Amino acid sequence: MGDWNPYLYKRFEKQRTQPVKDLIHSIELEQVNSVLDIGCGPGNSTEELARRWNNAKIIGIDSSLNMIEQAKVRLPSIRFELIDANEDLSNHGKFDLVFSNAAIQWMPNHRELITKFYELLNNNGVLAIQLPEVSSMAIQRAVEETAMNVKWSHRFNKSSEFNYDKMDYYYSICAELSKEINLWETDYYHIMDNHQNIIDWYKSTGMKPYLEKLECEEDRLSFEKEVLERITKSYRIQLDGRVLFPFKRLFFIVYKSN
Repeated sequence: MGDWNPYLYKRFEKQRTQPVKDLIHSIELEQVNSVLDIGCGPGNSTEELARRWNNAKIIGIDSSLNMIEQAKVRLPSIRFELIDANEDLSNHGKFDLVFSNAAIQWMPNHRELITKFYELLNNNGVLAIQLPEVSSMAIQRAVEETAMNVKWSHRFNKSSEFNYDKMDYYYSICAELSKEINLWETDYYHIMDNHQNIIDWYKSTGMKPYLEKLECEEDRLSFEKEVLERITKSYRIQLDGRVLFPFKRLFFIVYKSN
């Protein structure tokens, strides 16, 4: 998959950062000396981590050069590295907190991945992860249904680019690692000015793999237009003219004891 557009991503930064805050403030760990932020993006999650634990040594990693460059400008005193989290991370040492917000859905083999992240923890450390659960979201259905149209189907693989599962799957992984686990789901209702805002949000993330498979701008705009037509039937315009964009996210925190 091609590199990310941090400017498009940051257009809805306030909404994207709320789950970061919710996850951070659910971590029952007061003293933190070292943090690994996996999938740090443009540094919005890293900034919140530094705000909560301002004396901690923090390393942010991401596989996107564009995102890493933005993060370095935003937080010049923090160490950021261009790294694919699927690779071996053990040479970075151990951490009190391994944190990942909205990143592992782009990575395969979650059982092996989460176990690997857990193994990076110091004793009494914490693994904290959030990922979107898009299977029931109208925007994801609209993208997939559009991609299956005869006009587009030959351009796409049938398998989704997203990797995610239900909460009991993640519990089964976490339960093999620890007895102290906290997990929950949250439905966020983002207030959007119009349906086009939903497209603008999603084309920087969930729609991105589809748009990248279309060679020309005309095709990309045509694909976006078809998705837009579908979601106008799914997301009702409110009395004030705006649109509610529900977004479900999964959270889990795993505590490592001595």
